Amino acid sequence: MLTATTTAPARRTAGRCAHRMRGLAATAARHVAVDLSPQAVEQVAGRVVQLLGNSEQQRRSELISAGELALYLGVARPWVYKHRHLLGGRRIGEGPKAPWRFERRTAMQALERHRAAQRGNGGL
Repeated sequence: MLTATTTAPARRTAGRCAHRMRGLAATAARHVAVDLSPQAVEQVAGRVVQLLGNSEQQRRSELISAGELALYLGVARPWVYKHRHLLGGRRIGEGPKAPWRFERRTAMQALERHRAAQRGNGGL
């Protein structure tokens, strides 16, 4: 078990407000026991990888706006709206002004299939 020294805002003392103290007086050194054994570091690293993997998976399936998809694809936003059905767009809500949302991965796959079909037809 290793010990690390950290500085943290000083606790409020009787009669003094913490926000009035300035500079070094505003922080107090305190000792904290930290387990930096190889096993503990491996366990933390494993958890970080797990959390990053979950967020990457979640990011892949989240819905994005037409503007975000246009930036990602390098096309104009009106082009995305014109090809919304090709790109797997979904209307969120009801009514004439309900926004369109897209799944990035689905849109990319649809666009690649569309481009491959165009190449197969001689670009028509």
